[in-house]
Amino acid sequence: MFGLYRYRLPLAGPPTPGGKPLPVREGLLIRLEEGGACGWGEAAPLPGFSRETLEEAAHDLRALAAGGDPAHASPSARFAFELARLDLEATSSGKPPQALLSPHPASEVRLCGLLEGPPEAVLPEAEGMREAGYVAVKLKVGRAAPEEEAALVGELSALLGGIRLRLDANRAWSFGEALRFCRAVRGVPIEYLEEPLYEPAELPRLAEETGIPIALDETLREIEPEDLARCRHVRAVVLKPTLLGGLSRSLAFAREARRIGAVAVASSSYESGVGTLGLLALAASLGDAPAGLDTYRAFEEDILESPLPLAGPRVDAAALLS
Repeated sequence: MFGLYRYRLPLAGPPTPGGKPLPVREGLLIRLEEGGACGWGEAAPLPGFSRETLEEAAHDLRALAAGGDPAHASPSARFAFELARLDLEATSSGKPPQALLSPHPASEVRLCGLLEGPPEAVLPEAEGMREAGYVAVKLKVGRAAPEEEAALVGELSALLGGIRLRLDANRAWSFGEALRFCRAVRGVPIEYLEEPLYEPAELPRLAEETGIPIALDETLREIEPEDLARCRHVRAVVLKPTLLGGLSRSLAFAREARRIGAVAVASSSYESGVGTLGLLALAASLGDAPAGLDTYRAFEEDILESPLPLAGPRVDAAALLS
């Protein structure tokens, strides 16, 4: 049995993925039922990032439920269908979903705090994250002059102390702008700089000239997992199944990342609680890298009766997903 439901939820702030305000989040929930057990999945194309519309995702989900080829489905639809199948198998087997993804999943998942905005907003929030015990924080960059943002990164690093600092530019810079930024933050401990260039072919050169650790996000949607073997400059891959095309594809990138010595980080694309639970299972299956699930804080309300406990530096995945 197959069911498809549409939701629309308000977001606080609103957040600005890609620099554009996102006041509401729209998506689809898929329900699969077999033998008295049911499984749920979520398809929520992210405006400005996903290529498919919500209507196209709905069409693809109906096709998948009728036995269609997943290779012909859009990324968000593949994620939703795989998640629903995983949830269905977990319900039927009595095993938690993360145990179906990995033989040795983590019982606890550490979370990465997300920061964006001017210094007067970022620094107080970062101080609160430090006091709360976060082990990693990500700052959105690429929205002001490189030297300006480099100064904020320096202040933030000093404030955070030994907390891991991740930066995400969402392909905002030219090579010259990125070079200026990297030179200005020289000496600042940065775990990685995510997608700094709008010409990703120049990423190896940037890494070689600056020594900056590079992470891939958008680029993963343009390559195959086996292509990572040629990406020796990469230190992390940021896995967003809604955009990447499902859990299985995300896990394939994670396996290839480990072969080149890169870390795999599970991350969200402003999914509701249903999708976020799937991302939590993925994060638990990947190991101890702090997961990027802090976008969930933007939801003023959720489709789940009880909001997920993701407002702190860690979550008991074993208990929450059991």
